[in-house]
Amino acid sequence: MDKKAKLIWKTYTKGLYKAVDDSTLQTGLRRTVDSYRKGVKKTLSRYPETIEIAKEVRKIKEESIKKNKELFNLAKEKLEENGFKVILAKTKEDALKKISQIVDGAKLVIKSKSMVSEEIGLREFLESRGIEVWETDLGELLIQLANSRPMHIVTPSLHIPREKAAELLGRLIGREINKDDIPAMVKAAREFLREKYFKADVGVTGANVVAAKEGAIVIIENEGNARLTMGLPPKHIIITGIEKIVPTLTDAVKVALVTWRNAKYPVTSYLNIVSGPNNKQTLIDDFRPVIGPRESYIIFIDNGRSEMVRDPIFREASYCLRCGACIYECTAFNLVAGYFGGRTYMSGIGTIWTAFTEGIGKAAPAAYTCLLDGRCKVVCPINIDIPNMILHLRERITSLNA
Repeated sequence: MDKKAKLIWKTYTKGLYKAVDDSTLQTGLRRTVDSYRKGVKKTLSRYPETIEIAKEVRKIKEESIKKNKELFNLAKEKLEENGFKVILAKTKEDALKKISQIVDGAKLVIKSKSMVSEEIGLREFLESRGIEVWETDLGELLIQLANSRPMHIVTPSLHIPREKAAELLGRLIGREINKDDIPAMVKAAREFLREKYFKADVGVTGANVVAAKEGAIVIIENEGNARLTMGLPPKHIIITGIEKIVPTLTDAVKVALVTWRNAKYPVTSYLNIVSGPNNKQTLIDDFRPVIGPRESYIIFIDNGRSEMVRDPIFREASYCLRCGACIYECTAFNLVAGYFGGRTYMSGIGTIWTAFTEGIGKAAPAAYTCLLDGRCKVVCPINIDIPNMILHLRERITSLNA
């Protein structure tokens, strides 16, 4: 094992021990997992048809990934017809370079929750160039204030319990907040962010699904921050992976529904369907809607995804809906939270994603942390065989080190 590999293992192991001994993280982890289990059980029992729709979604994802290049070309054509400027970024560095050009001259950027933006280190990149950046999702804002990183793809701040959240938000607004007064915490974040929405030069969001035929983006959320982020600044940038494209809007809505149901929500609070900037909606001469960006960009990021799509063993990982169900039920995750997995993507499915987006060496420690108990596959709404992929990943790691 070379020095670089030894450092990766040492840093990873140190994180595991830190997580086990962190009482604050363990408190937040228990509360979040308990809440999820109760919520998803109630939701799926109330809407049992979700299971059958999930079987449809599995087929939709299988066919979409098979035709990924074809769907990308169709999506690009339709999105451009709708007024989007479409960019394909092959690597993380390529994506950051393109974004840097788009935000040139901006002083303030706001963004909603996006794992792809975490993957490319967007906020840190923009801040290093002197741009003020604020997360608008409450959980991501807490992580930003704590100088931490996400611990789950749906509930990123699960390691920050309400006691710590009250401290962080109180410091932000300059007054004490009761640790048991959740509405007061939400109000504090709202008061702080409201001004940022109206002053921002650029808004950045992710995308849950892209409908190729209609050239439309589907974004699901529960706080309303994404629609403000995309609707108020003059420029809107959507960052998403090439694997998120499906044939039609009907397919996209089915994918979104299964995603939010398995994230424990009966109905998402906000379902956004975006089809381009408002300048294509000219009514009379120069009269246009007051709200909405003048420029809309969508950046499709590859960063190892095309390699995953081509791989017959690991292609299944690209079907992932990002509902987070497998992570909540992962035995190892329940002990160490997001320290099991990669820097951005956690748990078993995150280990596979780390291998393709960051390199197999970065995924190696997590591949041997997985207990292979199969709970992830059982709860996955589209039955992704994560344990089998972990075993194959171990084989590849072993062959590389032989």
